Amino acid sequence: MNPFRPQQPEEEKPPSYDRHLADSTPFASSSAEPPELWRPRAASDDAAAASSGPSEAFYRAASASALAPAPTTDVTEKPSTAAQGDDTADGVADVDPGPRELPPPEYTRQDPNDQVFVLNPPMIACAPTDAGPLVPRFQLAQLRTSNNKPYKLRLRRFTTTECRRLAHPGRRGPSALVEFDDDLTMYLIANTHALFPWSSPEIEIRGCKARTLPGVVELRRTVAAYQFWHVTRNDANDMLRPENRRRLEKYGYHADDEISRALLYAAEPLSLLSRDQRWRDGDGVCVATETGGALRLAVDLDAQGKDALLACWVARCWLLGTLNW
Repeated sequence: MNPFRPQQPEEEKPPSYDRHLADSTPFASSSAEPPELWRPRAASDDAAAASSGPSEAFYRAASASALAPAPTTDVTEKPSTAAQGDDTADGVADVDPGPRELPPPEYTRQDPNDQVFVLNPPMIACAPTDAGPLVPRFQLAQLRTSNNKPYKLRLRRFTTTECRRLAHPGRRGPSALVEFDDDLTMYLIANTHALFPWSSPEIEIRGCKARTLPGVVELRRTVAAYQFWHVTRNDANDMLRPENRRRLEKYGYHADDEISRALLYAAEPLSLLSRDQRWRDGDGVCVATETGGALRLAVDLDAQGKDALLACWVARCWLLGTLNW
């Protein structure tokens, strides 16, 4: 003890329990410390484990199996020989499933076999051939002005139940059995000259259903033909688009640039003084002929094209005044 150094009080240490634990229940191993499984064991340790009995060996084996990682298996599938067209390992070849089943045809209330259409106001009857039975398929309804002038004409298709009922009419006649349903209107034909004689075009046809033609169909009369033009919006020439800004600043705004016109159908007489008409499409192909008040298709048209042709045919007959009922 240094006499020159002031005497300091000794710090009290907390009691240690290691000595009491060592004097209490000993570990199962030969050493005082628990075994460490991650350290390699020497030969002397193995001999000590063998001399300690089966309990020590069982303890070490169970601990090692618990800490060992689980074995992993390769689940990658190998390409089978059957996929390459060879036989399987059992010697049985793959069975050909055969042709796939075709989906059912799309439902439509229009008979695709109808080729002849006869105008019998206020209905249009259809038949596959000239000798076939006529079945009413379409219905017409007029809207007149206060001066009793025909202003609008509506065209709709009969339902299947109405077609079966009209195929066998009662004593009152077929026209008194079914009333016109405005909700089923397929095309709306408007005579603009009935209200405004100076307006142009004279006839406008608008589709009222999702499967009808978009836009407007206009009638233009020439010296030798009735032309029906399909008018739609041209989105590419929309002047509100950024790419058309320079064109708008240079040439100004023109409403006709945003509209595209395409010839839909044209009715021309078969001869110079004949009342029979030949209907052509925009490509000049003859699609139907009109003789004796009946329209006969010359080519197969889809449902949309056939409905548009019937609307144009009815509009022309309505303009000439042949639809009177």
